[in-house]
Amino acid sequence: MKLFGWGRYPIIDTQSIYPNQPGLVTQAIDRFLKDRSVPGTFIARGLGRSYGDSSLAEHSINLTKLDQFIDFDETSGKLTCAAGVSFAEILRIFVPKGWFLPVTPGTQFITVGGAIASDVHGKNHHIDGAFCEHVTSLNLCLASGELVECSKVHHPHLFRSTCGGMGLTGIIVQATFTLKPI
Repeated sequence: MKLFGWGRYPIIDTQSIYPNQPGLVTQAIDRFLKDRSVPGTFIARGLGRSYGDSSLAEHSINLTKLDQFIDFDETSGKLTCAAGVSFAEILRIFVPKGWFLPVTPGTQFITVGGAIASDVHGKNHHIDGAFCEHVTSLNLCLASGELVECSKVHHPHLFRSTCGGMGLTGIIVQATFTLKPI
């Protein structure tokens, strides 16, 4: 299949896997790292709105089917969801309930995982910071296949390296962040 980013250049041939649960992300990593019949590199991918080639590789683990809402606290606005949930879906579900994203970049067609990997910012970044300022924890699938929960308290170096790390620390499979009331 042909794959490209927002700028539509470069266009590459890739093989994509679409896991719909965290355990399948682990299996995909294991396959790409250990199966000698699958040569080349791999990277996580969401909705492909990154500029340039940041989510392009010979093989991709596309997280758009990892799109479940896991928990929402209606009092605090704390939302836990899988990394493939799009900002558009969050807005569709939570705006009618009186909640909005803390940071909104130029498009709503990005995933939570991509927003963290790129640490996206919006027009309010001079006041509210970038998206990762609102992330309280995330679950990361390491190259070893191990799932690690990290935050500013648990594995803080890994947490900070993942926020804005462009997917180089592992694959984000779940995140918790706080919405703001409308």
